[in-house]
Amino acid sequence: MRFRFKPTLEQRSALRAQLARLQRPAVVREILGSVLPVDFKPTDVVCTPQSVHSDRFVLRARIHSGVNQERAYALKAYSDDFGQQVWAHSQALAEHSQSNPHGLCLAMAYIPHERLLIFPWVEGVFLSEIVDERKPALLQEVARIAANLHRSAVVPEPPTTAQMFVEETRARCERLRRRWPSAAPFTGPLMDALQEALTLLDPAESAPVHGDMASGQFLWTGERLVLLDLDMFGYTDPAYDAGHFLAQLERRCLLDPPLQAFAPQWLASFRDSYLAEMPKVSARNVTFYRGLTLVRKIYTLCRKQAAEWPQLVPPLALHARAALQEVVASA
Repeated sequence: MRFRFKPTLEQRSALRAQLARLQRPAVVREILGSVLPVDFKPTDVVCTPQSVHSDRFVLRARIHSGVNQERAYALKAYSDDFGQQVWAHSQALAEHSQSNPHGLCLAMAYIPHERLLIFPWVEGVFLSEIVDERKPALLQEVARIAANLHRSAVVPEPPTTAQMFVEETRARCERLRRRWPSAAPFTGPLMDALQEALTLLDPAESAPVHGDMASGQFLWTGERLVLLDLDMFGYTDPAYDAGHFLAQLERRCLLDPPLQAFAPQWLASFRDSYLAEMPKVSARNVTFYRGLTLVRKIYTLCRKQAAEWPQLVPPLALHARAALQEVVASA
């Protein structure tokens, strides 16, 4: 699992140049030639940035033909060769699924010299934006998609252990201590609680995981849910994905007061459905990874919401501690 990657200055510069170049219609037309049907005669291309980061970017490419046909693709470029690993994993998942029952949006092609993956463009609404009566049923469907992925007979890499997750979390907390020292008092006791809870985990068999499972990674097309983005794929206790998803959902409700009343129902909808689908997955381990993710998100809050974190971190830390205390109490 790729926890953290910082591109070099040269890689950042090259990625910015590539972003500009891939917005030229002629360049994109040539790249898409490998996935377009042979009878599709492109007339014009419109390429629009969707997300831009220091190590990757995503473009939406809309390509038209002379007979009023249109196709759309997502082009995802990386600053290094990591896209090759995502492509290999996508192919392995495709080989182990019939009609893609996992609900995954898998890459269609990889262009090595561009370090670029091509995906079908999926129109829809992010699950994180749906807050009405549809939510509980959609969360149950998320649980089924997660379980299907975790049942895949794919081994993408060596296992990531619970200790490795704790050490990565410790590294985040150390970076937080250096950059926001006034937030450190919240994370010190939580790291102690994490280390204690770590010793109480149930044994677990590793499975392929998404690695960054959250409501913002699911698109609702109106007919089905689609899971995006395999950039954090890994091989570990499947409880990690379930706990991560619960923590992200809990954090969203915690930081958005109008949603707080829905949190118990929404969390239970996913958790109960997932554990019913995957009875061999430890509920204690799910709670542990929920707590671990909440601890990690303290750093995220400080980094992304610098002005608001003094008000946002205390309740998040409180929920993280409650989750880790639940692990200890259930042992």
